[in-house]
Amino acid sequence: MNDTPAPDMSAADSAPSLRAYLGLYAAGFVEREQMIATVAGWPFETEEGLDEGHPEPTHQDNTLSVLAAARLLGQVTREDVAEIQHRIDSRPDRPADGPERRP
Repeated sequence: MNDTPAPDMSAADSAPSLRAYLGLYAAGFVEREQMIATVAGWPFETEEGLDEGHPEPTHQDNTLSVLAAARLLGQVTREDVAEIQHRIDSRPDRPADGPERRP
């Protein structure tokens, strides 16, 4: 585990970034269970302006596509994504039709 303290993501001047959080996890700043619980409870944004040529919205940091990209980049494992999806599906506040299942 990396002994360097994690950057403070609670800055009041900006919203937390899922992309940045997953980067911290990949760098060893966050334990696996904490990452899974945090991402499963993340307030995902609806994806805007999806372009077939660029499937990941580069201007949005809090979408399920960011999680899918982290999987492709090897920042999270297939098992991590499956557990996150299971916990999202189990959330009592999820929409009746469930979140979009891209990861």
